[in-house]
Amino acid sequence: MATSSERPSGPGRFEEIYDAQVVAIYRFIYARVGNAPDAEDLTAQVFMRAVEQLDTTRDMGQIISWLYRVSQNAIADYWRAFYRLPVIGTDQLGPGWEPSDTTEPATASGADELPTAGHERARRQVDSLLRRLPANYRRVLELRFLQRLSVAETADRMGITRGNAKVLQYRALRKSALVAEVTDG
Repeated sequence: MATSSERPSGPGRFEEIYDAQVVAIYRFIYARVGNAPDAEDLTAQVFMRAVEQLDTTRDMGQIISWLYRVSQNAIADYWRAFYRLPVIGTDQLGPGWEPSDTTEPATASGADELPTAGHERARRQVDSLLRRLPANYRRVLELRFLQRLSVAETADRMGITRGNAKVLQYRALRKSALVAEVTDG
């Protein structure tokens, strides 16, 4: 039997904070990252930081505010890392990725100027794919990707609105992906 001087050890202040806030912090993070494994990892990171740096003598409102701030920083770091693209030099690019200096689409005679057989094969595939598309889809893709025009310039050349040019480009890309899939598959 325990005496009054031997109280059972209850959860410490940090454990109380953790038990009270872990679900709310997890939900906060999950709503912003959209998947459970990453939300769990980020929640663990937040509470690991809390173990290291949290002043448990502060008011509960200040502690909760601090936890949410740490959560926001963890989420920001997560998305920064997610969208960080590797920086590569031009020497690491494969042939065919160089910007075009011309505003006119390449013609069959221009294909002869390509330095490798890979270029020729790619050009034939593009031409074959474009031939299978409706005229307006073919035109928008030629203007946007072969002539490298902006959406505004493409819309002006086609006599349509910018919004329509964007929609047309999207539909053309979808259609070309389906045509290519049927051809390859």
